[in-house]
Amino acid sequence: MQYYTFHIDDSGAIEDVDEKVINGSPSLICKMSDEDEFNNMNDILHSSYDYILNEKALRIFKNSKILPYELKPVEVLRKEKILGFLKKHKSYSYYQLSFLDNKTEECYSWIDFTKSDIMAIGNSEKKFKIQSHQHTLELINENKSGSEISYSFETKKVVFGNNFDSEIDLFKIPLYSWGIYVSDRLKNRLESANVTDIGFANSKDKLGKVWKSHFPIIEFEN
Repeated sequence: MQYYTFHIDDSGAIEDVDEKVINGSPSLICKMSDEDEFNNMNDILHSSYDYILNEKALRIFKNSKILPYELKPVEVLRKEKILGFLKKHKSYSYYQLSFLDNKTEECYSWIDFTKSDIMAIGNSEKKFKIQSHQHTLELINENKSGSEISYSFETKKVVFGNNFDSEIDLFKIPLYSWGIYVSDRLKNRLESANVTDIGFANSKDKLGKVWKSHFPIIEFEN
């Protein structure tokens, strides 16, 4: 069983975002960077607003087993030359695909906390092992209570138990990792369709130094 962290290249990058209401529903207006190195009309655009993707990429996700999601229409604006150095915004139809954190509870239930390396760190810098996802939630609630004691968290390794859903093609565990994880199946579908400027990493060595501490090692019991 092989899963990878999924990465979107910034060769096609959203620089600015506005919201407007279309037919009573909120919609995003996304302006792309004017710089040539960040201005490619990729199938999935680099953005802080979840996934901004075109119809081609959306079909692949819809035909895969992924987390529940919200879908909204997006207008992407890109400045393109019309005469000499004169540029004008051209509009493209995309979608915003959002995987909501409150839909990840099942993903947390797959973690074997006894075999994982997930630690809490108290005010005294003393570390102790997280025993369950409920344990994490209790400590987070303690942080929110205004107590003099506060906790931070460190995740070095996540082990998924025998109850892991091996049919899932995309999942995330946001309290323990910054990663979006995709299966071999979804990776192959995206690559076979030539979805542009995306990347996959199956080890921390393939991540930049800034990111490594936020992407734990993941292992599977079965």
